[in-house]
Amino acid sequence: MALCPKCHGILNFWNVKAECPYCGVNIPNYNWEGNLDADAEKAEKAWVKFRKFTGNLKSALFGNLFRIIRFAFTFLPLVVLILPLASYSLNLPFFGDSSTNFTLLDFSMNTLLSLNWGSLLGLMSAESLGSPVAMLIFSILLIYLAIVFGVLNFVFVLLKAPSLKAGANIVLCILSTLSFAIAGLLFTISVSQIGATSTAFIDGSVQFGLFVGIGLFALNVILNVLINRSFKKQRATQN
Repeated sequence: MALCPKCHGILNFWNVKAECPYCGVNIPNYNWEGNLDADAEKAEKAWVKFRKFTGNLKSALFGNLFRIIRFAFTFLPLVVLILPLASYSLNLPFFGDSSTNFTLLDFSMNTLLSLNWGSLLGLMSAESLGSPVAMLIFSILLIYLAIVFGVLNFVFVLLKAPSLKAGANIVLCILSTLSFAIAGLLFTISVSQIGATSTAFIDGSVQFGLFVGIGLFALNVILNVLINRSFKKQRATQN
């Protein structure tokens, strides 16, 4: 049920004519000049908002050389996918003897699904191997988690660019840095403890790729902190 815009008379569904049955005003054309002005004002506000959105997006990503470098370094840490993060040699009855470098891409494509995780997880119940095996598995999970944080960092760079904010990126890069660092520490401790047992089925050490990952994400933390300060100054000029 609708009302006449002029006399506010009740219009029933059978009132199909353009004119109001009470005051006779042409409803579609009533106050058309005022409606046109209101529509024009809404369109102008929408255009100003769109210009601000696109302007901030461009400024946040490519506003100056420093911001371009920051955007480029958002992708750079993903190079750790192909770098050796650790070297190891295995002697497992359910896996066979092997000695290789651990790269996340190779591990994901060739080892992750072929490894007998059930038997490996079963070692966690062993009295002497439970803790170090748990640390070994957790170190692998942390590496994947660091990559997830890195991908989210790129997503939030795009999502937060129009609002000129980088706080979420700082947090994500810190989490990636810590995940890499803790993963390397857990791997080293785990290998050392397993090597001290009578069933030393793994030996290895961290490689330069891990330190590259830590360094790149730590650099991203610094870049985002500095960028976030410049964003605050820019937002202040827009208020």
